[in-house]
Amino acid sequence: MQKNPSGSRATPTNASLPTTTTEPAQEPPEVFPGQTVAAASAAVTRFAVEGAPPVDEVDTDLDPGGEPIRRVGGGFIAIYMFTYFGFNLVMLMPALFSLAYKVQVLDPDGKDASLGLVVGLGGAIGLIAGPVAGVLSDGTRLRWGRRRPWLVMGLLISLLGGLVLAMAPSIPIMLAGWAICTLGIASLSAGWNPILAERVPSAQRGRLGALGGVAASFAGVGASLIGSFLTGNMLLLFLLPPAVLALGVIVFVVAVKDNPAPAGTQTPSLKQLFASFWFNPLRYSDFALVFLGKFLIQFGFTFFSTYQLYFLLDRLGFTPEQAGQNLALAGGLSLLALMAFAVAGGFLSDRLKRRKPFIYTAALLVAAGLMTVSFAPSLELFIIGGVLLSAGTGAFTSVDLAMATDLLPEKDKAGKYMSIYYLASGLPGPIAASIAPAIIGTAGGGNYGGLFISGAVFALGTIVTTARIRTVR
Repeated sequence: MQKNPSGSRATPTNASLPTTTTEPAQEPPEVFPGQTVAAASAAVTRFAVEGAPPVDEVDTDLDPGGEPIRRVGGGFIAIYMFTYFGFNLVMLMPALFSLAYKVQVLDPDGKDASLGLVVGLGGAIGLIAGPVAGVLSDGTRLRWGRRRPWLVMGLLISLLGGLVLAMAPSIPIMLAGWAICTLGIASLSAGWNPILAERVPSAQRGRLGALGGVAASFAGVGASLIGSFLTGNMLLLFLLPPAVLALGVIVFVVAVKDNPAPAGTQTPSLKQLFASFWFNPLRYSDFALVFLGKFLIQFGFTFFSTYQLYFLLDRLGFTPEQAGQNLALAGGLSLLALMAFAVAGGFLSDRLKRRKPFIYTAALLVAAGLMTVSFAPSLELFIIGGVLLSAGTGAFTSVDLAMATDLLPEKDKAGKYMSIYYLASGLPGPIAASIAPAIIGTAGGGNYGGLFISGAVFALGTIVTTARIRTVR
């Protein structure tokens, strides 16, 4: 996503301004794989370290219609986890495998530039479409509800985009297909992400967030593995994820209550919405530095997550099927490292009352992982590099959100500033994908080692920005 690394709740989200209802601010959609898995680990970390909130909080929670939110049972939790798994599969299978595979089939000689173009354009569209869909969803007053229509519409758009991608005979048509998919993900996010706040009492959100994180993690590991078995059938490769999601969405929209937006609900104009993402970086320099640090470390990770398949194909000589299966193996081991460091980092950071040392450690681990991969002559060393990188990501997610919260410029505008902070996860995607082909093209082309070394340099920049923060230790 979780998009995502961030310490946000496990669901990939979209940004919207506060309305007259009591909903919390939402985050931008976590379209990039690093964000989603990191957000998932953060949810598990919070539950493991802090536990669930006390049960007596349930009576104070009200849904958007003003009625008390009742505790959810096993059926709701099962539907939630399955639907969330499908949602993440829709995002992660293209991001980790399907797009890269299709691009190298259509354009084997220019695949690096073509993949950067497809991923970059999709990311840019998502950054705009996510907040807009969030605002429109908040104000939807259909009798069917305000979240269900966006879930169903997002599912249908995702199916259409997947069909276009599967049938695309050229890169320009792929561009159109992925743009459609990105719009579908924005719509799905607008309908899905508020559900935790609107339908689950606070006493259960920690548990459900953690379980959602587990579902997202399985989707992340399974994306490459499933894709590796579907390379002979483009329709299945691109339509299976939304088909899996469809099963969950159908049950969810039938079984789960939804209300129209309350009468009098006010939503900001688009001008107000995008203006809310501005702040004065000179006046609030510490917050600007923590934003920049997150941007840099995510930038380095995006280089790896976008081009890891091509590294295995071109540098290590695997077939696409072998590469997908090896990515699943590496992903499973990396996930264990990510969660272990996230849990340990969160616990120790609170215990020692320090944030900076964990950011320094995270940046060093991410840089070490990228450097290791850049020179990897074998699968084993590639996996070691991936594990180091994921350990650093886990260490980062354990404290970055806490540090950002400590540095909020105006505490009474937390929703605004946290939405800005989450943009540090979304912005690197389209930017990194756009400049990566130029780096890969150096030294005669195919310079993935140079790309990953560049990513390591970006990650180390997080140490510089963090060291300049004055009000957090």
